[in-house]
Amino acid sequence: MRSILTGFGVAWGIFMFVVMMGIGNGFNNGLRQNVDGISQNSMFVFPNATTVEYKGFNAGRFWTMNNEDIDLLKDNIPEIQYIAGMLFNNQGGKTVRADRSESYSFRGIDANHTKIEKLNVLQGRTFNCLDLKEKRKICVIGKQVYDQLFNPGEQAVGQQISVDGRYYMVIGVVNGSDNMNIGGNANSTVFVPITTMQQVNNFGNDIHMVCIAAYEDVNIKDIEEKVKDLIKAKHSIAPVDDAALNSFNIQEMFLMFKYLYLGIQILTWIVGMGTLLAGVVGISNIMLVSIRERRNEIGIRRALGAKPKVILRQIMNESLFLTFIAGYAGFLLGVLLLTGLEKISQMNDDGTSMFVNPQISFGMGITALIILVISGLIAGLIPAKSAMQIKAIDALRDE
Repeated sequence: MRSILTGFGVAWGIFMFVVMMGIGNGFNNGLRQNVDGISQNSMFVFPNATTVEYKGFNAGRFWTMNNEDIDLLKDNIPEIQYIAGMLFNNQGGKTVRADRSESYSFRGIDANHTKIEKLNVLQGRTFNCLDLKEKRKICVIGKQVYDQLFNPGEQAVGQQISVDGRYYMVIGVVNGSDNMNIGGNANSTVFVPITTMQQVNNFGNDIHMVCIAAYEDVNIKDIEEKVKDLIKAKHSIAPVDDAALNSFNIQEMFLMFKYLYLGIQILTWIVGMGTLLAGVVGISNIMLVSIRERRNEIGIRRALGAKPKVILRQIMNESLFLTFIAGYAGFLLGVLLLTGLEKISQMNDDGTSMFVNPQISFGMGITALIILVISGLIAGLIPAKSAMQIKAIDALRDE
């Protein structure tokens, strides 16, 4: 009975370690999934009303960015790998094909946009430089748009759709991330070349947002202020007017998730290993009690010629066996619980879950088992030394 209760301590320690590590992985996977589809080393800039008087302009002035801002940033910040302008209309317009119609987001993008926001091409292609130069009346539609306007398996490329009474030829179907999108869900969006949208919607050369991706060895935070300073200077905005030009970068989100996950891992190791250590100490104490009760048996075996290493091996094996069996039971129960949680999360997953695939990796499982073996050896070390000190004559005298 004592062995069972002590073994429960070891089982509970491994169980807590596995479950907490799996839950931590589940939240980490969920958080990363929610920023999936956007380049990690990217930033986005968009204008707002000014709040500071500057160069004769009153506070509260509304202003817009334009195509020249993209050229300005490209020419002056060599750390930029990709830069793209974007126009969007989340209110969308009535999109019609044959007898089917719906309202979708309507976005103008350029050829570099897909390098920043990942769009998986299901049919056809995305835009190229010639499409933008010639302001072609073409479009790329999201998967949800395709599903609602076309029959399953139907070829959309080459077909015409109407958006607010203007006709565009479909050149591609794309599938974007459901969790994080810039300017609207890509799957429920009709994309057109930004130059085409500027022309047909009378935007001139205005753009609503500048999307930037830096080279991998560049910290996007280091160029964020350079970008804002250049745009502010060009549009006569006070350098201290931070509200007039908003920006955010994805790298900060990834770093936040990274540090949060690291904190969860550290807490998991502290709680799991602390509980396991308590169980190991308990097993060591039980083994000491067991040796005290078997003192005569060990003495007799020593008198009959049993070598010290045989006694040592016996005690260590018993300790290792008890620790491993108890720990493996805790490990198995932890994995079963995580499997159940995974199935529940899949049943309730609506595409924006913050809890995804709560499992531990194969390497972490092997690590847990190695910890068990080491714990068993440590638990048997002191009892084994105690058994080695039993002298045959003393044990027989007690008998």
